[in-house]
Amino acid sequence: MAETKEREEEIEEQEKIEKYRKAGQIAARIRKELNKLVKVGTPVIEICNRVENLIKELGGNPAFPCNVSINNIAAHYTSPPNDKTVLEDNSIVKVDFGVHIDGFIADTAITFDLNSGFEKLKEAAEEALRVAIENIKAGVKTNEIGKLIHEKIREHGYKPIRDLSGHLLDEYSLHGAKIIPNIALPHGETIEVGEVYAVETFASTGSGTVHEKPYAYIYRVLPVRIPVRLLSSRKLLKIASERFKGLPFAERWLVKEIPAIKLAIRELTNKGILYEYHVLADERESMVAQAEHTIIVTEDGCEVITSTKGEEP
Repeated sequence: MAETKEREEEIEEQEKIEKYRKAGQIAARIRKELNKLVKVGTPVIEICNRVENLIKELGGNPAFPCNVSINNIAAHYTSPPNDKTVLEDNSIVKVDFGVHIDGFIADTAITFDLNSGFEKLKEAAEEALRVAIENIKAGVKTNEIGKLIHEKIREHGYKPIRDLSGHLLDEYSLHGAKIIPNIALPHGETIEVGEVYAVETFASTGSGTVHEKPYAYIYRVLPVRIPVRLLSSRKLLKIASERFKGLPFAERWLVKEIPAIKLAIRELTNKGILYEYHVLADERESMVAQAEHTIIVTEDGCEVITSTKGEEP
């Protein structure tokens, strides 16, 4: 009986890893397509829609709304309905997206320099990611990786963003109990075999600290039970709970199904049922670059699942 149970657990674990890998393969294919999409003059909403549609066409589901963060914006910008924002010359653009297969997530991001003059900022984030990945293995502490990221970004003359970090991934969970910081910290958690992390690095010309903007276009249903008044709120709650299962979603995903979505969002956020992902930015006039891959931890290293052969991790 014990041997049978152990065998069943091994099979279950292998199936889970294969789902992570499939999600990673889809993400890797889309990363290669981004060069065709991220151009001066492209509407941001076109990039968001294209990435999310490609994920579905390739057999996955978006793990969260595609983020397209420009210049000093570091995270959480996705197009609202009817977004008129376009990519401008002399900008630095981060595209961050996630794929899930039955809740098992691959998360990745890439920075594009649109003649901004900050190519070396992009390189700083990418080299910090490479150093982090090269040093991740079972038994290493998360703060040791954070120290390496910190040192590499400072070596290039920029600041790591202290408020943002890499994170443990789990089934239908984007942010697990462990983080991989962008800065040196006195303490950390032990990285273990089989764990899956989104390793992400942020380099900034600014303060290295982000603040919340007063607007949000991404939401997540929280596990609370509170009565709601509006029919549109009940409909949004039902759709989001059943369809996204605790993963983040965009306002524009549901606007056709729920015409009064803004009223629903207001009621649900006021009652603490919806979590708002406010857009995060460093100080005005600064520039932020991001690099991210998802990895599976092994005894003597890690497997990068969001890169294709020949691509530098």
